[in-house]
Amino acid sequence: MTSQPLHVTITTLHELPPSNVNRDDSGTPKMTVFGGQPRIAPSSQSQKRPVRLQLQDMFDDPATRTRRMPELIGEQLVKNHGWEEGWPTTRAGLLVILAAGFKGLKASVGQGKNARYTGETNTALFLIGDAPKHLADVAQRHRDALLEATDKDLAAAAKKADADEDPSKGGSVIATVATADRDEIRNIVNRSNKIISLFGRMLADDPGSRVDGAVQVAFGLGTHAADEAEDYYTAVDDITAQRQDQPGAGFLDVSLHTAGVVRRWASVNINELVENLSKAGVKTGDPHATAMEVTAAFLRAFALTLPRAKRRTHPAEVGPDLVHISVRTDQPIDYAGAWSKPVPATAEGWMEPSIARYNAYVPKMNRIFGLTGLAAHGHVTTSDQPLDNLGTKQPGIDELISHITTAVQATQTTRTKAAI
Repeated sequence: MTSQPLHVTITTLHELPPSNVNRDDSGTPKMTVFGGQPRIAPSSQSQKRPVRLQLQDMFDDPATRTRRMPELIGEQLVKNHGWEEGWPTTRAGLLVILAAGFKGLKASVGQGKNARYTGETNTALFLIGDAPKHLADVAQRHRDALLEATDKDLAAAAKKADADEDPSKGGSVIATVATADRDEIRNIVNRSNKIISLFGRMLADDPGSRVDGAVQVAFGLGTHAADEAEDYYTAVDDITAQRQDQPGAGFLDVSLHTAGVVRRWASVNINELVENLSKAGVKTGDPHATAMEVTAAFLRAFALTLPRAKRRTHPAEVGPDLVHISVRTDQPIDYAGAWSKPVPATAEGWMEPSIARYNAYVPKMNRIFGLTGLAAHGHVTTSDQPLDNLGTKQPGIDELISHITTAVQATQTTRTKAAI
């Protein structure tokens, strides 16, 4: 991995209509306090997932995060190997995964006095799309032993996982599978692709399964003070409305929403992405070229994709009014301080003063970090105000991303020549 940093950072400003793009367990829009005032603050996770799903469709190279991997393995056993549907088949999928011997990974147990195994793992696995098929192929080689297994074998596997003991030791079904195929199972679980190389993966305490994500995504941040608003809504009972024989609505409730300008921020560490792709257990071609492909796709998806909670009743299908992308050769910079003092509402609304505040703040922070680290930057905007501090203005998001990826490739070429 090169020791010279290379980061591509994107900042967007979206004006959300009345919506609830990310909510807590009580249904309240996620908020934070910044600059002494409440702000809209959609979580980083809520922003990453829709981007990840969009990229998976684009690359046709899925990665599945789930605790229900044994169920998926069981489905492959039924489909490809003629096993019968039911708990013994799902349990076989569990036992195959547990035979890998990842510390702390075990079968999940339900709650209550007579709790039973749920068929899930106790933590989510993040595996590439064809992993269930390959794990099912391993299970097929041990068909008789796995179908003769009992729930006691799951309990024995849990004890080994908690104690970090070698699963191949002893006379259990787990030991039989692990002795023959532990390395293959681990290789299947540890395989990576473009999605995992970008977003990363952590599985228990196993260093071989860990992939440090190449992308950072910050919590969203409202540029101005904001409050939740109540939506008192009713649903009419059609029969009651026709007959007029009962007063009141068929259903009534209150939901919460908010509205305003939200800044979103993310950064891709190009060197880490190249390194992750180089280590990926699937063919990615030239990792540098693939890194540019993945970065360009991420930038576009991030700029144009918002969290989609409550999209049936409070959709926020809006695009950004500002996208600013920069290439830095030192470290990524988040310009969130531009809105530490909440933007006041004006006759033009919140967006125009939010953009103006950002345009004024960026050069101040760049001077602190040093202009030599800024290799290139540019922007696209709906605003008519001049934004001379945000690099070259581009006519659209695709032209902006092309401008940025060209700058990254030029920087990499210069470094390669200097190293010769």
